[in-house]
Amino acid sequence: MAGISLSGVTKAFPGGAVAVSSLDLEVADGEFLVLVGPSGSGKTTVLRMVGGLEEATAGEIRIGGRDVTALAPRDRDIAMVFQTYALYPHMTVAQNMAFGLKLRKTPAAEIRRRVEETATLLGLSDLLDRKPRALSGGQRQRVAMGRAIVREPAAFLMDEPLSNLDAKLRVQMRAEITRLHHRLRTTTLYVTHDQTEAITMADRVAVMRDGTLQQLDAPAVLYDDPVNLFVAGFIGSPAMNVVTAALTTADGRVNASFGEHRLAVPEAVLARRPGARSLIAAGGEVVVGIRPEDIEDAEFVPGAGPDELLAVTVDLAEPLGAETIVHFEVGPGVPFTARLSPRTTVRAGRPVKLAVDIERLHLFDPTSGQSLR
Repeated sequence: MAGISLSGVTKAFPGGAVAVSSLDLEVADGEFLVLVGPSGSGKTTVLRMVGGLEEATAGEIRIGGRDVTALAPRDRDIAMVFQTYALYPHMTVAQNMAFGLKLRKTPAAEIRRRVEETATLLGLSDLLDRKPRALSGGQRQRVAMGRAIVREPAAFLMDEPLSNLDAKLRVQMRAEITRLHHRLRTTTLYVTHDQTEAITMADRVAVMRDGTLQQLDAPAVLYDDPVNLFVAGFIGSPAMNVVTAALTTADGRVNASFGEHRLAVPEAVLARRPGARSLIAAGGEVVVGIRPEDIEDAEFVPGAGPDELLAVTVDLAEPLGAETIVHFEVGPGVPFTARLSPRTTVRAGRPVKLAVDIERLHLFDPTSGQSLR
């Protein structure tokens, strides 16, 4: 196993388009790090540069402390799993898994041992004689994983390996890949646009936008303490609600007022966000972030004060069994979403009082979009 290090890595294409800009990134030995971001954020380009499929315009790439920036893919001791399964249709499962080892002239006995062990690990032992056309999508993806695992590489590179699977299979394969990593502990760099995959699978997540790294941290930190509005909106489903509010003081308390609503900003929140105090002194505005799961039907929050409530009319209610998602506006053109108890009786078109967990408010600078720290 080996860590992966990128120092000042840049990728510019002819014509001046910059896909990745001066990226510094460290993947620890044995870590599962996920690169996540919207289309065009540069995450796949980063993976391809680490794998040697794209040439870095500038910077240095190291795997296991070895400079591989100029090396061919076959010399980097990595194994890749792609979005497409890329299996040879005329070969059996066993032959597909063994193909890379044969090219490396690995002894036949060693190939057989690795293929059999990996097939057992992935639940493919009964499928070794089948060809890809006789396999389901999930089975094909496991074969693609197996082909990478038998290589016993220093690192795995995975480019959206689950995106071709249906929703149920994605959940299943997500769990299988995570369990597999816990057993193998091979350094893994994984790319996805799905933030749910990112936060459920990763040791750490790197959020990218327009070729730059926005935040690199543990999933819980990205969720609880996003550095800016982009990360706040990208991590979490449904996305964080945001609204521009005026900061005022009354009766020794700080309030965030927007539309017809006013929420108290507790001292504990201000202590975590000292940058808000200068905005208060200037009588300025702040962007308030509220996660949908931090809003509840006031009926189930006894003792909620008036400065913790939103009185709104529900536009849409979506009962999902374990929860009810409701949509409403807190001002003209300012949509909000809340995740309520499945016991709620709210329905579209009805007024309702919703209690906000004000201890979990997020505050952002309205100009830069950065979290107030």
